[in-house]
Formats: sequence, C-alpha cells, structure tokens
Amino acid sequence: MAITKNAYERYRILDRCFRKGEYQIQQLMEICNRELGYDDKGISRRTVYYDIDYMKYGPWEAPIEPRKEGNRRYYTYTDKSFSIENMPITEDQLKQIQSAIDLLRNFNGLPNLNGLSESLENTGLMVMNAKSKPCVGFEENEFVEGRQHLTPLFNAIQNETVLKITYEPFGEEAVTYCFHPQFLKQYNNRWYILGSAEGHEEQVWNLALDRIKSIENTTRPYKEMDIDWKEHFEDVIGVTNVKEVPVEEVHFVVHGKTAHYIHTKPLHQSQRAHWLDPDTLDVKLNVKINYELKRILLSYAANVTILAPQYLVNEHKETLKKALSQYQ
Repeated sequence: MAITKNAYERYRILDRCFRKGEYQIQQLMEICNRELGYDDKGISRRTVYYDIDYMKYGPWEAPIEPRKEGNRRYYTYTDKSFSIENMPITEDQLKQIQSAIDLLRNFNGLPNLNGLSESLENTGLMVMNAKSKPCVGFEENEFVEGRQHLTPLFNAIQNETVLKITYEPFGEEAVTYCFHPQFLKQYNNRWYILGSAEGHEEQVWNLALDRIKSIENTTRPYKEMDIDWKEHFEDVIGVTNVKEVPVEEVHFVVHGKTAHYIHTKPLHQSQRAHWLDPDTLDVKLNVKINYELKRILLSYAANVTILAPQYLVNEHKETLKKALSQYQ
C-alpha cells in the first residue's frame, strides 16, 4: 500500500538532503524509509518524484535542479541557503492553492477534490470560497467513453493495486490482463493508462480508457516500473514510446498558413525551424517516429512535404495514394 501519510516529514527530510549535497532518487528513497521507520517497500520512487515536483512547483518553489551524469540524475538545491523551514505558506499562496483546486474541478471525471479542500479547511489553513465560479474552459468531450475509469485507475496507482483489466482493441476480441497501473496521460482529448502487464514486465503498455470494458482490483503484489515518466515522453509525440525504436531526425517543409501555425505552436520540444520564404517553413524534429507523429503529418497533408527519413516519405505517399483512391 502506498504511503500517503507524513508528506510534510518527507519534505523536511528531502529539504535537509538537498541542503547538504547531491542525491539520486534511490538514495533519497532509502533515506526517507530509514528516517520514517519504513521497510524497503514503504516509500516508492514515484512518491519521491512527486515530492520533488511538489517542492519545486508548489508553494515553496524550491530551487531543485537535477544534474545529469551519464544515465544518472542527481538532485540538489542550487541555493544551499534555501530551506522550506524558512518559507511559511502565505495567505496569497493559500489563495493560489484554492484557485488550483477550483481549476482542477473543471476536469470532469478526475478524483473528487472536495476532500483536499475540506482537509485544508479543517486545519484552519483555508476558508472555502463559496462564490467561486468557473472562468476557464478546457477541451474535453463529456460523452467520450471510459471517463468512468479515471477515478478507479487513479486510486489504483496511488494505492499500488494490481488490476484485472478486460481490454478490447478495435476490431479484435477482448483480452483480460493482470495490469500494474503506473501513470495516467491525456493526449488528443483521450485518456490512457500506462503500466505493465504480467508476462510483459519490461514493456510499457498504454491502454486507451475508452477500450477498457471492466476493471477489478486484485490482491496480487504490485511491481513499480523504474521509469521517470517525464523522461519517458521526452522523445515522442503522444503516448506511444517503443523502447527499441531509435530517435531520428524528421525533416519536412510546411507551406502557407499552416507554416505560421506550426512556427508559433511547435509540434515537439526538439523542433528547430527557419523560414525559407515568408510562407514556407523548414522544420526538423528529433523524435521517435510513432503512430501519433504520422497522424499529425497526415492531418496537414495538403501543406506538408516530408523530406526525410525516406521510409517515412514512402509510407506517407502510400497513405495519401490510398486516401485519394477512395474518390476515384
């Protein structure tokens, strides 16, 4: 079962570590377990990652920066004089937390956040805002299938529960897996659960929630995948990241209004672009070529010319020929 208690104690332990030196995630996990009196399965790597994100991006805005050395990452404070002990939560920060809770409520189907607000109110830290009204709209489809699975999947990740999931891919028969859920991700207005299936532990599976037919909890032992999910998605567009697929340079030219759109809204963080003329943009991406990238390029078909790699050019041309044949 995941450790959800003593969060502030963990922050204090991490705070002391970051003030002293550099630590890897595994070292931080062992220190937290030792100081809190847990066994090796007490605090998970994912919990430490979440704690670091909360300290860095939450009300403290702690100056935590990872240093990469080969395949290893070390975490520390860039300012050793910083400490969360010297950073009490201000009234403005509490208002920001309440605003964030109100904002998250816009995502219908996510686990209920009322409990968080009530907990803060009970501690005297926050007064509920009865006049709060929605003022931001997010792209979502309330009629999409699978939204009812969000809460049980979220809870299963937090509680480290192995699930029996019956899944039905398009055009195929339903199959049941013992699934170890790890991470929820939304892409293109569709939710996915990522994790491992028993018998395929080394492979990251992504299951679309709208194709899940049923979910049951089991008592099987949970296995956490040793994955930094931010890093996992760095080299891909969307959710499909096959370990064996290499990162490649994708080179294409975009024309007309689409060129200006892609210039102001890059397709990927690796995008490098320059103008060949006022309406022609030369674009290069360093990504793994997956289904999602191909779909994006096809969506701009009339305004995109793919230059490399050649096999992607050939595949793109064949898809366009097949599409055109529908009108002949």
